[in-house]
Amino acid sequence: MIAFATRIFPFILLVFSIAGAAPSTVGATAGASGGTDVLRPVLLALPERVETAMVENRLASVSVAIVLDGDIVFSQAFGFADIEEQKPATPKTIYPIGSITKVFTATVLAQLCEHGVVGLEDPAEKYLPEYRPRSPSAWARPTTLRQLAAHTSGLPGDAPVNFWCNFAAFSWLVTGGRAEMTWYVDCDSLLATLGDIELVHPPEIHAHYSNLNMQLLGLALERACGESLFTYMEREILAPLKMDDSGFSLDAEQRERLATGYVCTRRDAPMLKAPPYELGCAVYSGGLFSTAEDLARFLSFQFQDEPEESGGILETGSLRRMQTPQSVHLPGVHSAFGLGWGIVRIGDYGAIEHNGALLGYHAHVSAIPNLRVGIVAMSNSKHFMWRPDACKDLAREILVDLADAVRTAEQERLFDAGSVELAAYTGIYSLPGDVAHLEVSTTENGLTVTLTEIPEFAEQFEAIAYHTFCFAADAGRTPMLFFETAPDGRVSSVTFLSHRFRRQATNE
Repeated sequence: MIAFATRIFPFILLVFSIAGAAPSTVGATAGASGGTDVLRPVLLALPERVETAMVENRLASVSVAIVLDGDIVFSQAFGFADIEEQKPATPKTIYPIGSITKVFTATVLAQLCEHGVVGLEDPAEKYLPEYRPRSPSAWARPTTLRQLAAHTSGLPGDAPVNFWCNFAAFSWLVTGGRAEMTWYVDCDSLLATLGDIELVHPPEIHAHYSNLNMQLLGLALERACGESLFTYMEREILAPLKMDDSGFSLDAEQRERLATGYVCTRRDAPMLKAPPYELGCAVYSGGLFSTAEDLARFLSFQFQDEPEESGGILETGSLRRMQTPQSVHLPGVHSAFGLGWGIVRIGDYGAIEHNGALLGYHAHVSAIPNLRVGIVAMSNSKHFMWRPDACKDLAREILVDLADAVRTAEQERLFDAGSVELAAYTGIYSLPGDVAHLEVSTTENGLTVTLTEIPEFAEQFEAIAYHTFCFAADAGRTPMLFFETAPDGRVSSVTFLSHRFRRQATNE
């Protein structure tokens, strides 16, 4: 007789979304950690997954790089860097990274703090005497460099003088590219208006994302270190990380590798070429260019255990401070930021991330430091009007699958199935109201679970983690039985198909 599970198993796999067969090619570079073995199912499926997302979201190109344990284990580009010229995107294609620049500006702050040049709690006015924000008396306290880096200063998202830049971008989008562009003002013009700035949120308590925060931080750090922030960053941050294709300006050869940006205002609208940029004072908050592989090197830096691993750029404690929330987080209301980094949950995991967007370009970086895994996704398409988060959503979905694979591999590495006391799980378990009953008994290598009301359901299960079992026939090792214990350590219940069965008392 064919076992019950043989008939029902395909349905259970469908319900719990087990991954199917994957394409046979992958543009991965295996690192010393052997990461491609751990991640192989996810990596094999990536090309088809990315190409599907590109079609659904009308993305001209996507460049993806994945990091595990400090190694780039996958790097591949898809689509066209320039549609008209049919120029394919490659891992060497360069994109503007927009607001991801903010994390680099915050990294300069952390390094200058270590060197004693500035202090996190230094008032911004110490370096920017032009900064005289207006605020209610209850908020009257100095704005600190830490508040600027953590978006807790209470400043608006942009300086009022830059309203016309944002309005011009809006007009350009709604008119299908026919409106004239007005760009961010230059730094001198921004500084001249700082006496008119008003705080719009109470400082310190919650984070309110602001381009102005990072523009002021960049200007303050530039004055503190006595040289161009761009020169300093390229020498002290980018060069030690071997981010050779990253910077605030491009040479002739790099400009040939710069992707052309595209925008479409609705799904059936034509692709519009994005206008060339003049960032002005926004260069501190959004002016870097990079490649997916260079940003992957920056993510690897986030996992360092010792400063020597990254050329001594930062002490590990400073890195962890950057990745620690600096404000009260109210999910769905207020985001949490560290210094530069967004502090978020992606799936079941605590993560750091940052998004970057300009007309025609979208970049995203996110990582799960505890698992030492991260992803970079970059595109030369940004559709603000109908699919604004396509690149971020794709990266986050992939990251969850990567994290699941890493976590499972780690559990299997640490787990010794031979140490499981199978007899501890035996007994009768029932749903409330005696709706259904499970009888659990032992076998040589695992458990047999019988559904009392359907005796032909008598299936073998194997331990895959402590208190967690899968069908013995499941090559994918999908968790199906979850046992829980009482305070005295004895097994008290089991969850099966999301239903919790309580263990019936015995006469022990």
